[in-house]
Amino acid sequence: MRYRAGLLMLTAGLLSLTLAAFALASERAKTRNKALVKTHNKLVQTYVDVPHISPQTLSEMDAARYVIFDVREADEFAVSHLKNAIWIDPDMSPEAFYSQYGELVSGKTVILYCSVGVRSTRLASRLLSAQREAEQTPIYNLETGIFGWHNENRPLTAQSHPTDFVHPYNRRWGKMVNRKNLRRYDERANPDE
Repeated sequence: MRYRAGLLMLTAGLLSLTLAAFALASERAKTRNKALVKTHNKLVQTYVDVPHISPQTLSEMDAARYVIFDVREADEFAVSHLKNAIWIDPDMSPEAFYSQYGELVSGKTVILYCSVGVRSTRLASRLLSAQREAEQTPIYNLETGIFGWHNENRPLTAQSHPTDFVHPYNRRWGKMVNRKNLRRYDERANPDE
């Protein structure tokens, strides 16, 4: 009798652990947007010189060790951005970047991001190509961009205040934002207006 009771308790415990693991895996899968992951994988194949950093790894880094740049349009940045991000023009030349931010990034890691990673990966590739041997600043693209960050429910900022909204860039790219009700084209506008 004790054997059966122990076996039943063990079976129930294993079932409970299995269900908890399945629920966690399901929760993670909800944040993974297939189109976003596919876009990232294409970027990795196209820009083999650019290393990428995951949202998880970035969130665990000491903010004093890196400088983060938002490589989107100013109106996208106004809706939301990662904390302490510095807005830069997506078309900024490497010469202008190093002239303006060279001292700031010296001895630190540079993290670039945009909506999904296309603009930031392109800029990262240009910056890496323009580096002189003496500089060798570590430069990374944020894997899956601000959309991936947002899809994982990570914190965003607008005008020094927390926000849940993200600019969808356009209708096509905006489909990669999982929480459709949190897409905004203007920091003040209702998304359905």
